[in-house]
Amino acid sequence: MINTLRIFVAIAIVAVLQSCGSKERKTESGLAYTMIKEGEGGPVEDGQYILMNMQYKDETDSVWMNTADNGIPVIVPKNDSVWKANEGSIEQIFNELKKGDSVTFSISVEDFFANSVKADLPPNVNKESTLTFNLGVADVLNQDEIMAWQQEMMKKQQQKQEADATKQLTEDVAIIEEYLKENGIEAQKTESGIFYTMEKEGTGEQAAAGDMVKVNYVGRILNGPYFDTSYKEVAQKEDIYDERREPYEPLEFKLGQGQMIRGWDEGIPLLKEGGKATLYIPSPLAYGPRQRSAEIVPNSILVFDVELVDVVKDENN
Repeated sequence: MINTLRIFVAIAIVAVLQSCGSKERKTESGLAYTMIKEGEGGPVEDGQYILMNMQYKDETDSVWMNTADNGIPVIVPKNDSVWKANEGSIEQIFNELKKGDSVTFSISVEDFFANSVKADLPPNVNKESTLTFNLGVADVLNQDEIMAWQQEMMKKQQQKQEADATKQLTEDVAIIEEYLKENGIEAQKTESGIFYTMEKEGTGEQAAAGDMVKVNYVGRILNGPYFDTSYKEVAQKEDIYDERREPYEPLEFKLGQGQMIRGWDEGIPLLKEGGKATLYIPSPLAYGPRQRSAEIVPNSILVFDVELVDVVKDENN
């Protein structure tokens, strides 16, 4: 009886080990990967598109990429002839996946760049490092389906960006109002959210969209450093002088064409030629969530002292 029990236990242990071992897989070229979850979809056909959730990080847990950051999977078009020919490429693991699969695997940085990226190692990357990938196949789509999916994602992204901008604008307006109050500045506000004070009324032409204008300016961050100017003496004083910027002179551009930030396209037309003003521009009307420079970080509120030097009217105005 005891011997029989031992036999049954041994068989059960072997079965468990075999079950665990079955999750370890290898491609024909020898790339090893582990199946975390096996999907129920069929094989991906040549020419179809894999929507893949992807994260990979190095041995220090520094994340190189994570599609979860923006919630948008990577689009991976399946190409049998290319994938099978790229020996040692992670595409050979992609080639074995189906809808619903989740896998993990590790590969050296050197092999990843040589076989998958097809590029030289960046100088600051240690070739001895190891990357660990976590992949999940969210869906498999054909040509028409992937185009529809992309259009839907673009629509959702635009909606999110608009919602984020509206929220940020409300926050920025409150910050500007508090700044003006604390500094005893009486400013006017445009419908879009630009605050401005008129330092000097111009006597020349009123600027309008389509006009060519020349503008002198000094730019700074609200409660922060100066970052640019058309005045050489100001650049030297504020330690932002750059000889590559020479000659320091008024900036010439066409209004209302998107050549400048929206805050300028809407703010400069408040002036007549010869006029001077200070513009307080909320970040959604400036560079928004983008980092423009070391000084202009995401969602920076900008302040510009501007002088409208010249206006050349558009013949259609």
